[in-house]
Amino acid sequence: MGFFKSFSKSRSSAAGGRVYLDYASSTPLDRAMLASFPHIPDGVLQANPSALHKEGQAAKKVLSDARALVAQTVFAHAEEIIFTSNATESDNLALRGVITAWVEKNIPADQIAIITTDTEHAAVAETVKTLARTVQTVVLPTEQGMLDPKSIVVPEGVTAVVVSVMYVNNEIGVVQPLYDIAKRVRYLRKHHPDTTIVLHIDATQAPLHYALNTQKLGIDMMTLGATKLYCPKGVGMLYVRRGIILSPIMYGGGQERGLRPGTEPIQLIHDFAHALAYAQKQTERYSETTSAFQKYFETLIQKDIPQAVITAAHLERTPHISHIALKDFDSELLVLEMDARGFAVSAKSACKNEEVNESDIVERIYGKGWGAVRISFGRFTEKSDVQKAVTALANILEKYDK
Repeated sequence: MGFFKSFSKSRSSAAGGRVYLDYASSTPLDRAMLASFPHIPDGVLQANPSALHKEGQAAKKVLSDARALVAQTVFAHAEEIIFTSNATESDNLALRGVITAWVEKNIPADQIAIITTDTEHAAVAETVKTLARTVQTVVLPTEQGMLDPKSIVVPEGVTAVVVSVMYVNNEIGVVQPLYDIAKRVRYLRKHHPDTTIVLHIDATQAPLHYALNTQKLGIDMMTLGATKLYCPKGVGMLYVRRGIILSPIMYGGGQERGLRPGTEPIQLIHDFAHALAYAQKQTERYSETTSAFQKYFETLIQKDIPQAVITAAHLERTPHISHIALKDFDSELLVLEMDARGFAVSAKSACKNEEVNESDIVERIYGKGWGAVRISFGRFTEKSDVQKAVTALANILEKYDK
């Protein structure tokens, strides 16, 4: 844990003794990391990178350098990187953009299909629901969040398909067999030569723990966002492989190859690019540390709260997420009780509708009547935080005699 100990002084004193265990939702700022990045002069930050004057051209260079750094980090070409406002926008641009482009190329909407899974993030799931009004949709079942690549097939009568899967599930932590999924897509392309098949992944939860080499992954589009990178929020990215044509879903200026109009937030993009590069250089060390926390937490859970079920414990999971299910217990009550005891945890994706109490994924895996809590570890987590969280959970269950 020495690597993470080095960041302990950055832990906010404003937390007032609270323990933050919701890194899968959003990471705190790592001010030590941000301070290590190259400084952008105020005179450059004030300028619009589309302007022709000296300041504008300096801002444009910062933008170009950031794009080049991201491209280098994910093994892509600079022109394949599109900056957006967040990962949700990137998902929308990927799915809506490619389908709109196909329609504009006179491919009938009823010959277009989206293939996805039943455990996707709302950014994809809700987008697919709206697109289902005009194109075919196939929502594949998963086994506790894990997709069987062989279940991906080209629907009859379809000439264009976009397959969209989440690399790391944000709620239960399951890691999709991405290399096998890409292999399956290549197989389908070979056996359906007249069908265009595009593979998109949402990798928002992945960059701190998994390499994002787009060439080795065999993907066509990839979504990332700043919310999991310890840098300021408000920026995202979409990798679009050369040859994939997208149509814009927003209109205005011609920024980002005409796909994302609006003046680019130079500082946010700069920080995002460097934070992504920083994370990708440290994946093994991050994973080693968070894996130790996960193992310690789940060992204590099994010992002190034997009635709790660790979701997808037998499957490959990201080391920074532990998802615990409990029979006959309300998820929201559990989160609020933990909050009252000074622990920030969550029960489902923070992007889900606040009116929806229980998680769709929990109900799909366990059925009705189950509650859950997601504990996620990060750069500033300490071993004592983990032990205290288990004690707090045990006290809550004892309070309600569960």
